[in-house]
Amino acid sequence: MPFRELITRMTQAACAGDGAGVAACFTPDGVYHDVFYGAFEGGDIARMITDYFHRDAQDFRWDVHEAVSEGQTGLARYVFSFESRLDGCQGNRALFEGAAVCVLKDGLISHYSEIADTLTGQRMMGFSDPKMIRYIDRQTQALKARAECVSHL
Repeated sequence: MPFRELITRMTQAACAGDGAGVAACFTPDGVYHDVFYGAFEGGDIARMITDYFHRDAQDFRWDVHEAVSEGQTGLARYVFSFESRLDGCQGNRALFEGAAVCVLKDGLISHYSEIADTLTGQRMMGFSDPKMIRYIDRQTQALKARAECVSHL
């Protein structure tokens, strides 16, 4: 299946709350590393969609733009939005943009990660400055810990 079709199928299944449909886009040992919730592997991918995505938000929209692949890697820019269900943020619409980075194997995703500007969505949801700073600090530490970043420091 072409990458554009695969990533669109995966994102639309996530929006619909179809965890099994999302997991079907991955290899059996595939990893979905969500920018908010962290990494989920194999069958836990379906659980992440139902137990986290749709617990914390509703009315999703995930538009994929400029999906490209050279065979082993797929990249796609996206715009993502949802209505928050989080305490203190209920009903607030969050919007952010990002890029999906997919390692592909046998026509499926074996590893999904994202680079996303999540601060816009957090601000739109009504997150407090201290909560946003804690998130920024976690993201900073994770970036600094990555092997490809060490030489930059």
